[in-house]
Amino acid sequence: MRNITINHPLRTINYLTEDIGSPSQLEEGALLAYRKSHDQAWFMKTRFVEERGNTLLESIALADLDAEIADLTDMLEWYKETGELNQEQPLADVDIKLQIELRDCYLKIEEAHRRTVRFYDRIALREQVYNDIVDKYYRYEKPLDPLKFKVLDEVFEFASDMNVDVESLSTDLEDFLSVLLQVYDLLEDYFVAYHDLYKGYGDTVHKMASLTKSAQILRPFWQAQS
Repeated sequence: MRNITINHPLRTINYLTEDIGSPSQLEEGALLAYRKSHDQAWFMKTRFVEERGNTLLESIALADLDAEIADLTDMLEWYKETGELNQEQPLADVDIKLQIELRDCYLKIEEAHRRTVRFYDRIALREQVYNDIVDKYYRYEKPLDPLKFKVLDEVFEFASDMNVDVESLSTDLEDFLSVLLQVYDLLEDYFVAYHDLYKGYGDTVHKMASLTKSAQILRPFWQAQS
């Protein structure tokens, strides 16, 4: 027997074959398709890992925006507690330094609002990728289904006519299908990350809308200084 080893980035392919004799076209085609299945699984793995990474990076950026919104909310509440934001009080009676601070606070809230709206463009890009991945690997028939992998079926069916050692090939196939299941686990990890990002953005929009509404109390100071 001769050992066949292919150092593939997904996993090492390893099986035995006869030293003598020529493989049939059926056998050659099946083994080539088996190797190409590794190519496809590797592409899937790298894409799922990459897109999960992109999604997590956006979640970090969203967390930064959330932190800024929280700081601005706390700042606005602090100003409210000073008692200086009484709408019935004449603006001229409010200390000029405080007026400037309030104007700056309002401008920061307005900028955070604009950035929250613009952040949707980043969410939309991730959504486009998500929909493509769902369509290709989840919603319809899987291109590589570990439960319906039939590439080597004819090799095993006509084992006596094959040059390859089907027992060692069967062992290698079992390992490949195990790795393929792990690839689909990576897909699930990506889905979790995406849904966390999507839900997180919805929460951020809600918090920003609430802050923007509360910040209208600052408009007189903004208008007075503009």
